[in-house]
Amino acid sequence: MADKSGIYSLGGFAYQILVLALYIPKMQAGDYVSFETIDDVETSLKQEDLDDIDNLLNEVLTNKRVSIQAKKTDISDAKAKKIVKNWMLSEIENNNVDKYLLVTDRKDVDANIIKNVSESIVADEILKAKEKATSINMRLKEYKFTKKALEQLCRKVKNKSDFMLIDNIEDDIYKAYDRFFISTSVYKITYVERIRQFLSAIAFEVLKSVLAGDSYVLKYEDVGKLQNQIIISITDNHFEPSYSQFKKLNKINLADLVISNSREYKQLCECDLDEGAIKRHLIYGEYYTNCRFGYYEAGKQVLVDDIETTAYENFCDAKDKLQHSNADTPRNRLDNTKSLPNDYARNEHIKYGVCIGLTKDNVDIDLQISWKD
Repeated sequence: MADKSGIYSLGGFAYQILVLALYIPKMQAGDYVSFETIDDVETSLKQEDLDDIDNLLNEVLTNKRVSIQAKKTDISDAKAKKIVKNWMLSEIENNNVDKYLLVTDRKDVDANIIKNVSESIVADEILKAKEKATSINMRLKEYKFTKKALEQLCRKVKNKSDFMLIDNIEDDIYKAYDRFFISTSVYKITYVERIRQFLSAIAFEVLKSVLAGDSYVLKYEDVGKLQNQIIISITDNHFEPSYSQFKKLNKINLADLVISNSREYKQLCECDLDEGAIKRHLIYGEYYTNCRFGYYEAGKQVLVDDIETTAYENFCDAKDKLQHSNADTPRNRLDNTKSLPNDYARNEHIKYGVCIGLTKDNVDIDLQISWKD
């Protein structure tokens, strides 16, 4: 289920959300799943920093009395101890968990890494802790357990723990949503886009909660509403992703050398746009690239040709008119080209995005747009 954007742009953090998503199609009336960040999250944290927060300790819970810790990154002995301590805290505060499950995509991780955590070392680290009050060690220390009691608690969660390797989670997701999104009644591209849209919606809500320091809870009733909404909106004739969701999950970092060295960025810099406007136009371009990828997958190459030819001809018409009126500037070329109609584009963002896409380096010279010659 190849994807060029959306949830998969979130790096390793996406793996944790995808593990949560595996449980959603199995939900029944009264069920829920939740996602909570156990570690402290800085209030200034931005979505662009998500690769860094892959190391945060996050917990997926289900009402089936299962606590899940998903890790895409390498699991060191220190991380294993941290996971065990989190489970100890959960055991104290909830006392209703039947299984603690560690899920990873790393084949090099020892399946017994949790079982091998030293109960004595864990107890000593908790008792000797002098960290800030919100750390896991200090939260456990506040319960004033003896070393023996901490060792017993550690042993208890280790005995309840299990290990699961999911090294190709995209394939598992593809299979898990087969009935959920009626794969047999639509083209493959439509089915895949339904999954992408669903996961993007879930990912956005999870991220919003994490960045606010809250837990995210998804109930069965809410799943059904979102499921129906996506089935109705994503069909064989209309499978473009939601622009608003795409924008929320795809952030532009102008400090990225790949972006700052790109032709489309340099062309936009000639248009007297502020930083926010440049980012917005680059997102238009990325959105069109995503749609273009989907069109090719669906065998709609003629549609792509029509969209791009119309956009280029709009540019030529705009440039000619501006030159005739002695008003030919990069900004005017951009604004006037965007304002002309393109009936082949399914929405305004595709119409804008193709204009940016055609300023890229690898575009056919007969279609390439330049805001500044």
